[in-house]
Amino acid sequence: MVVEENLIEAIYSENLNDMEVEQLAKRVILDPTNKKTLEMNRSIIAKLQDESHIFYSSNSIISEDQNDLQNYPPEFLLALTPSGMPPHALVLKKEVIVMLLRNLNPKQGFCNGSRLSITSLHENFISAKIVSECNPGGVVFLTRIELGPSDVNIPFVLKRRQFPLIPAYEMTINKSQGQTFDQVGIYFDEPVFSHGQLYVSLSMSRNPNHVKIYTKTSVVQGKLLKNEKYFTRNVAHQEVF
Repeated sequence: MVVEENLIEAIYSENLNDMEVEQLAKRVILDPTNKKTLEMNRSIIAKLQDESHIFYSSNSIISEDQNDLQNYPPEFLLALTPSGMPPHALVLKKEVIVMLLRNLNPKQGFCNGSRLSITSLHENFISAKIVSECNPGGVVFLTRIELGPSDVNIPFVLKRRQFPLIPAYEMTINKSQGQTFDQVGIYFDEPVFSHGQLYVSLSMSRNPNHVKIYTKTSVVQGKLLKNEKYFTRNVAHQEVF
């Protein structure tokens, strides 16, 4: 099903505050890139009625060029949110759905990509329970740890001390692999960029009728004028034998 307007309401409904955590955990919005996920998650969290808590990080850089320490001031570092890292200002509320960014205890289900629900928020620690299908209900206590980005598109190594969490009402397609949901929204602000992403996103729901798609119109995706069907670009690599 194609959605032309509000994908958030299509997946999470207008009555977001009336839904149980277990219901919310079975829904997700997927995006090919990380650019839109922070904005969409902030928008969803703002709709929740509980009190907001903001957790700030500390940042530093490692570089062989000593001039980088002057070239990249603290305010520049605070604005960066590379892939695989939480933002400098992490906004959370009780019962918010989050994703764990590091392997803490894989045997107990606390691994990179696990979805959790916040149970309590404190200045120096956060408690959360697993809502993924692996070991649901398992509880973990989290403190700030030193994190580094998973991409290398910046000319230095960024070190950020922050809770290893990001909100996960919307997440990237790559991070969602291996999970299944009851309701799935796909936000194509731009087409997929790597092999298999389109297939993965379309197969995330247990029921294909519960997949809703929004495509931002561009030269490579949108609505066809001839028959008003929607299209987007796929990436599929042919194997060479």
